[in-house]
Amino acid sequence: MISTFFGLEIARRALFVNRALIDVTSHNVANANTEGYSRQEGLVVNTPPISLPSIGIVGTGAQLSYIRRVRSEFLDIQYRDENRIKNYWDELKSSLEEVEYILGEPSNNGLSSIMDSFWNSWQELSTNPESMSVRGSLKEQAQSLISFLAHIRSELVLQREQLSKDLEIQVDTINDIATQIGALNEEIKRAYIRGQSPNDLLDKRDLLLDKLSGLINFDVRINEVGEAVINIRDHLLVGINNTVYRMTVSSGKILWEDGADVYLGNEQGKVPGIIYILNNIIGTVSDTSYQYETGYLSVIDRLTTVIYERVNELHRSGYGLDNSTGIDFFTLVDAGKGINANNIKINDLILQDLNKIASASSLDAPGDGSNALKIARIKGEFLVDGSFTVGDYWKNQVSMLGIISQRANLISENQKVLVDAISSRREEVSGVSIDEEVINMIKYQQAFSAASRILTTLDEMLSILIERTGVVGR
Repeated sequence: MISTFFGLEIARRALFVNRALIDVTSHNVANANTEGYSRQEGLVVNTPPISLPSIGIVGTGAQLSYIRRVRSEFLDIQYRDENRIKNYWDELKSSLEEVEYILGEPSNNGLSSIMDSFWNSWQELSTNPESMSVRGSLKEQAQSLISFLAHIRSELVLQREQLSKDLEIQVDTINDIATQIGALNEEIKRAYIRGQSPNDLLDKRDLLLDKLSGLINFDVRINEVGEAVINIRDHLLVGINNTVYRMTVSSGKILWEDGADVYLGNEQGKVPGIIYILNNIIGTVSDTSYQYETGYLSVIDRLTTVIYERVNELHRSGYGLDNSTGIDFFTLVDAGKGINANNIKINDLILQDLNKIASASSLDAPGDGSNALKIARIKGEFLVDGSFTVGDYWKNQVSMLGIISQRANLISENQKVLVDAISSRREEVSGVSIDEEVINMIKYQQAFSAASRILTTLDEMLSILIERTGVVGR
């Protein structure tokens, strides 16, 4: 026989279930604009039925089994993979734009134009070798060329320094994210051991993993107690029991605390993008002139070296108006350093006396401008790799930069569209819709009201049973 109070228990469970569902809805609405929050929903299940001999199996109501977060692991993996690529190309795009701005090409005031003016000044000197105004103009054009080369090099060095600082900041960010994930792992593990589902903690950790994916490539595995174990290739970043392995930056390289190199794959986040720009686009800073071409620092220093050596070679063989000879047109600012754009100047002897500019090819020939003509014709000599003039070499390097920059722009835009599409799909799955939550709230409110009405009805029935049974006939 069913207990007299059996219906009260069913109504009580209904009240508790719908009250809890309203709380879940309230939590969703409160976090509708919280970054990384996943919509939560309560899973309601039947309570175990009872079997009565005279009636059969009778339901006992419902209960809230657990509160789950609505999340797609597949979309998370997709987002992080594409976000890594996007951030890599975003970094290349912004850095390449800055390099293009520094080089200032194509432009009427760029290096190509300044080099042309420099050669033209020698050409003009060859036709007017005795003119002091022409010699003065040549000196100014040479100074403009030196200053512009030095400016480009200084700006590239400055950009390298800024990127190096940014690299340290990004590595510190990775370490900070790893530390936070390790701490969250401990809280999540304790909740799992208690049989609870720490939805908000899981959201925080997933948000950190999303941010980490924009910086560097990694693999993540969730173990049986809910800890996220993170590997970067064959090295642990975050292990079990809140174990975190930090990174450091040394001489432009990223190392683990034990001194091992951090593996950085291509197109795998912002950090590899910075490394690529530093090593391949800007290049290595050296005071001993270029050794091999790793970037535009080497390009500038190579141009400087070729012009410096060839102009000096011809100038030493010529004669000035005062019959001076064997004088270099360019000299080094610091003789202890090599030839680079920040370490050359016009010879002080020439600055003090323009008569020493060697325009002639023989003694006592003030009207001879043949040596100046030879220097002017350097413009057409294949001095770089035996295949390029200095002008063509520079234009070729600028064109290559433009092609790389165009490719970075295209891929960056494509990746943005892809990442935005995946983000929209994630939002459709995990995001909070205020309209849906309001509908759910009304549904739960009505169910709660109905359960309250059932409870009131049962209370009235029991009141009649208790207070009036046996009263009739007294």
